[in-house]
Amino acid sequence: MRAQIKMFETIAVLIVFFFLLFTGSIFYFAAQKSSLQKEKVKASEQYALQIVLKALYMPELDCSFLVTQKDNCIDKIKLTKLAELMSSDETAQTDYYSEFGYATITVSEAYPRHTNTTLYNNVLTKTEKILGVDKEVPAFTANIATQSPILLYDAIQDSYAFGIIEVNVYV
Repeated sequence: MRAQIKMFETIAVLIVFFFLLFTGSIFYFAAQKSSLQKEKVKASEQYALQIVLKALYMPELDCSFLVTQKDNCIDKIKLTKLAELMSSDETAQTDYYSEFGYATITVSEAYPRHTNTTLYNNVLTKTEKILGVDKEVPAFTANIATQSPILLYDAIQDSYAFGIIEVNVYV
């Protein structure tokens, strides 16, 4: 009889122990998942910032005079020609994929005129059947948009305009 009581006490202690262990592991893994999500968001934001900096300092678009280069300045003529090249030539779009990945880069002139130029546009899509019809839908989970003020230089008129470069990174 005493042996049975001791055995039931031991089993009860083991059940309580495993219950506490299970409950503690649930809290631990929930905290780890939250921490991992924060790190993932932080890494995505850093990736988006890298793409913004790559777009701002592209040698193809810089305002350089002899040896000097202006920061946050884009030559309008170079911008127009590069945008035309990227929209018409598939290999140019493929070449810039290694630099920008899945992103959209738009340069807008805010003052004195209001114009928009899409420099790079590559959005990952997937085909889904919606109401019996195949449609292309975006296949990304998040969109990180970053805007930065820039100068737009017009070499023909030797004038500057105020603009904004907007980079949308799809992760």
